[in-house]
Amino acid sequence: MRKRDEVENWAVDRAQQILMREGMDLALSARDFDSNTIRAKGKLLAMAIAASLLEASAVAAE
Repeated sequence: MRKRDEVENWAVDRAQQILMREGMDLALSARDFDSNTIRAKGKLLAMAIAASLLEASAVAAE
């Protein structure tokens, strides 16, 4: 049970980091109506989410 709590806390912290960094960048791009930057920042957000899922699956496998 303790390991599960650690993983849940890690997931919450990681999600907050992603939203503060990539999410904020995407929001600012949307505010500026720059479609190229929106696309690029959206891709970075998706990549950060994918990387965190891979990281989580590695932790879960331990």
